Amino acid sequence: MSNSVVNRIFSGKQERIENQVADFLRKPGALKDAEAYLNQTKDHKYGNHEKWIKEKTVFTEYAGGPALLAEGENVLIIGNHNSFDVTQYKEDPAKAGMSMIHILGIPKKGIFNGVSLNHDTVSVIDETIDLFKDKWETPDFRQKVLDYQKLAIKNRTSTESFARRNDGLDPNPVLEAGDEAISHWKELKTGIHTLTFDDFTFGLHLWPDHSVGHLHLHIIATPDWCRQYSTLKHDEKTKDALEVRDFIRGLAPV
Repeated sequence: MSNSVVNRIFSGKQERIENQVADFLRKPGALKDAEAYLNQTKDHKYGNHEKWIKEKTVFTEYAGGPALLAEGENVLIIGNHNSFDVTQYKEDPAKAGMSMIHILGIPKKGIFNGVSLNHDTVSVIDETIDLFKDKWETPDFRQKVLDYQKLAIKNRTSTESFARRNDGLDPNPVLEAGDEAISHWKELKTGIHTLTFDDFTFGLHLWPDHSVGHLHLHIIATPDWCRQYSTLKHDEKTKDALEVRDFIRGLAPV
């Protein structure tokens, strides 16, 4: 089903994908480190390159919780920890989500990043997209996604206001930003149920542009009204997931 994806707004970056994969493979020990993370090899000594592979990340052996939105045989769909609204990130808008609906697909296995995918592991891209397509057709899943987006706003408000109080600062700006974000969520929530699979695109942040050293597929609603309160600062570095998949499939097996 993933071949039916028509929303490819981040495509056309083939040369940059090739360069980033090549840069990864040139790093000493890259393949061994990626294999060690995949197999969770005990006592493996990872390299010390920029934003490199670590034994554990927040997504390694992910346990679920309220952020778990859907589960397939090999992949999970989870909520984005960050709020979708730049209103809550005035000091660094790039920390906000890329859309009102910006969720993540992660493999259960330890796959480092899109640059470390190979012929044996690249199928997780299709599996994640297919799982999302199936789930998005159900109102219960859409509501679950919406509820988590609202929870992310509240969590941000709670954490930041507590931190400001501890620092002796006025928490009101944080509380006001949270109220504004909730207002935006209410404004957009009804329209979310009108979105179809074709309103979504699927992107990857390839090493070293990634945030977490565990593969996570960005599932993003792209209509302008969905993105009006979100950050556009990551668009340039976001690679079309199917373009990455097809490049990996075209590589000679290692």
